[in-house]
Amino acid sequence: MKKLALTLATLALTVAAHASAVYLNNDITAEIPSIEISPITGFDKINDVAQYKNADWSQILGIARNISLDQAVKIANEQYPQTTFFFHVKGEQMVLEKENGDYRVFRHGDTVFFSGQPWWGSAPGLADGYVRQ
Repeated sequence: MKKLALTLATLALTVAAHASAVYLNNDITAEIPSIEISPITGFDKINDVAQYKNADWSQILGIARNISLDQAVKIANEQYPQTTFFFHVKGEQMVLEKENGDYRVFRHGDTVFFSGQPWWGSAPGLADGYVRQ
């Protein structure tokens, strides 16, 4: 009985491996034309950063929740032209805990706008920073 079960398991794995190989060989995704995304006008992008948790946040202008990057740029250019930098949350949730135990919680699509100079902190996979050119 064990020998039959082992034989059937081996056969199933062999068939699955062959099916995967056939599937991968038939992947024609590369044939789809690539669309170039236009750069964000007026801002330079800094990957994987947010305002450092213990930085001076006194120059904060405000936060917009659950918005797209295009909406963030529009807000920075039209509603808050004094914006010198902002960060946009791309991950699910980011918590910035201060040394005194206070914390700030940001979720996907949240964008925080500032005037002044950024003091970036590392936020790999969580947020990107944007500095006015």
